[in-house]
Amino acid sequence: MAGKRKIWMSTPPKQTKPKVPEWIKSALQEKADEAIENTIKTKHIKPPPTDSTFNYLVDISTKWYRNYFYFCAKYNCPSPNAISPSFETKFARME
Repeated sequence: MAGKRKIWMSTPPKQTKPKVPEWIKSALQEKADEAIENTIKTKHIKPPPTDSTFNYLVDISTKWYRNYFYFCAKYNCPSPNAISPSFETKFARME
């Protein structure tokens, strides 16, 4: 290791990703919301369980953040030991 030198070099500028056009954003949002309402919610959202120790799914939605399109799930936490009454998590991302 004694013979190695460190050399400063210039680095090329970072490549920026192109922005998603608004018409693509709105078309994708519309199709995804339609699919969620017609198929995903009917299959995965069930009535609240009688056992209050486990979290349960109450809503599925979509969200744009920068160039990423997320599918989000909202859960309720009925347990008396829960930190908050509900929380949201992102379970899928499209770039």
